Amino acid sequence: MIPIALPSASFYILISLGFLAGIVLLGWGLVLAASVGARRKVRKYWKTSVIAFVPLALLFGYYAWVQAIVWHVGRESDRQAAARLVTLQQPQTLGGIAMPAGTRLQLQDEGQLETYVEAEFPHAVPMYGMEATHARRYLGTDYDKDTYATIARYPRSVILRGIGDQSVQGWQCDAGVDVEFDSERDGAMKALRTCQLAQGNRLGDMEIAAGSTLYGSDGTVYVDGSRDPDRWRIEVRNPVAVQAFGLMLSEPTLYLDADRRLLRFADAKLACPTRFGDFSYSAGTHVKTARRNGAKPEPYPGVLVFSPWDGGVARRAGQEDVGEGKSVMQTLDGKLAGIVPNEEAGVFQYATFVVDGKEPARPALARCP
Repeated sequence: MIPIALPSASFYILISLGFLAGIVLLGWGLVLAASVGARRKVRKYWKTSVIAFVPLALLFGYYAWVQAIVWHVGRESDRQAAARLVTLQQPQTLGGIAMPAGTRLQLQDEGQLETYVEAEFPHAVPMYGMEATHARRYLGTDYDKDTYATIARYPRSVILRGIGDQSVQGWQCDAGVDVEFDSERDGAMKALRTCQLAQGNRLGDMEIAAGSTLYGSDGTVYVDGSRDPDRWRIEVRNPVAVQAFGLMLSEPTLYLDADRRLLRFADAKLACPTRFGDFSYSAGTHVKTARRNGAKPEPYPGVLVFSPWDGGVARRAGQEDVGEGKSVMQTLDGKLAGIVPNEEAGVFQYATFVVDGKEPARPALARCP
């Protein structure tokens, strides 16, 4: 963050007085122009008139000087903004991308085409494995450590748009929505960061609905420095429940490894009343996978964690019901692994805000097939 000194209160006071002084001088001038008597009185009391005129003229002069500076700065800013808008007159390669004539660029630095932050192509061009019609870049900057002068600018992330559905690193993405990539310093693609999925994406027997959001990463990192092998995360948006680990889930977040195999899921609810092992759960029960920690964390997906929610309970024949505030942990084959407080299972319920006496609408569950 760069600190900026704001003008003092005296500056605003002087500006206001200068504006008022200008109004007084204008009124005075109009009166003198229209009235012979007023001109005669000024000549008669010229010393008093000079004493009144000089402070007013100084205040107005200060106001006019400030306004002239503001006008000049605004005009220069408009000139620089116009100079940063460039249309290529001939094909040119910038940041490793072959751009056709007619490409419209918005530059970060005037006169330096390599610092473009936005590009509008006259037709689709190959870029990062897509056919892109529009590109937007976020640039990083290297500064001199002593003078803070700019040494170099380089792309950190690139956001592309195109036409229709396109295959991006094996995923079908909606190119009409921002597709974001991490970039190397030389402009080469580093990794796909996010896109909105289109039709035609499957994980084994599971079809991922269009409108779901895909995120790429280097894996979940923990405070101890360990890193999980998840490389893809999908926030499923589907009006119909999807099946994972034998459960019908409402809009889960899926975590996949580099080979796109399902490792675990989170942020899900049961879309259907479910019997699992010895327990019966109502629709709307929160559920996720979790690894239990010991000397060494168990492999993915670990255990299933069922958390009764919104008045629901987990029922087991001959045993007391498990209500809100506690979670039932079961292995994938249905065996009970423990009943623990929600906090111990990493399940948290957050407060909701009520505005004008209206509670927020509850999110609808995906349809149980």
